[in-house]
Amino acid sequence: MNYFGWLLKREIYQILFVQDVFSRYEDLLAIVSKAFDPKLLFLTVIPVVAGLSTNLYSKLLLSVLLTEYANTFVKWVLAEDRPFWWLNETNEFTTLNRPKIYQNELTCEPSPGNPSGHLMTSTAYLFVIFSVLEECLRSYGKLAIIALRIVYYSTLLLISVSRMYFGCHFLHQCIFGILLGIGMSRVCLSHRLEKYIAKQSRRRRVAFVGLICGILLAVYWIQKLMGIDPQWAVKMAFKWCDDPFYLKPTTTLVFSIIRLTGALLAFAVVGPVQRAKLLNIKLSIPMVMAMMAFEWISLDYTPRFYGVVIYYLYTFLVHFIFTYGYLRWVPALAGLESRPSRGERSKSKTN
Repeated sequence: MNYFGWLLKREIYQILFVQDVFSRYEDLLAIVSKAFDPKLLFLTVIPVVAGLSTNLYSKLLLSVLLTEYANTFVKWVLAEDRPFWWLNETNEFTTLNRPKIYQNELTCEPSPGNPSGHLMTSTAYLFVIFSVLEECLRSYGKLAIIALRIVYYSTLLLISVSRMYFGCHFLHQCIFGILLGIGMSRVCLSHRLEKYIAKQSRRRRVAFVGLICGILLAVYWIQKLMGIDPQWAVKMAFKWCDDPFYLKPTTTLVFSIIRLTGALLAFAVVGPVQRAKLLNIKLSIPMVMAMMAFEWISLDYTPRFYGVVIYYLYTFLVHFIFTYGYLRWVPALAGLESRPSRGERSKSKTN
């Protein structure tokens, strides 16, 4: 007996149940699914943090980038189906009892399903933000901390429901994404890792980026040598998506790797920012907003008719330049000059 197939069959019924119960809340679930899309988080919410604190942005960027790389690697290794095409390919159902799950433009993602990228990235992102908030609320007692954690896990539950509702993920893929996201966050937020990266020379950090890319490239070619098409998920999505126009190249694993590599290379060039000037919010926030607008415009005008190499190279450069800008230009132009302490002022007077 195929126990895994039996499990996925039960999880299909769970998806049907979620789609039935939450059908009246579809608009809300669509907003949640779009808001916590890894690409959208990377282009909107995370840059806003750069306008508030360069230190926090550096920590958040490292956590999210390594988490997304880990997600890409695990997706390729596990090579697990998404519900909307597994349902039509499996022998667990016959033509007489095969159900049909609801699809829309959010359903058709052309990448393997396990672990959920939405859950894994959102878990890491929210873990960093809520860790900072938790430190700020410690003086208010345990009740405030408990309330904050309830909000954290409730948000993850809502994202999971939204991903199941649109048939993007099975339940176990959402749970696995949350667990891996928490694990990656704890690793990335450890002071040892940050200090270790900061101690390395720029050349070594860049070499580390090359190593990560080499590992992913090796996984890609090992699959091809084994007779496995690394782009099999794209073909399955085209085959079983109700409307092929729902599919977007920005949701493929190859595009994600290019986007992540551009940003991670910028991080490697600058290095982890452990100490930075306080930012003049009145200047840094408008600056970040303007940069975000230029980044969106730049990506909107990505050359799509000059071949794959030009397309990916342009994407790589855009993410490199703007990530570098958030790390270097924002604190350089909007940083507050540190004022000398009383002791330093008194010493200068005596001298």
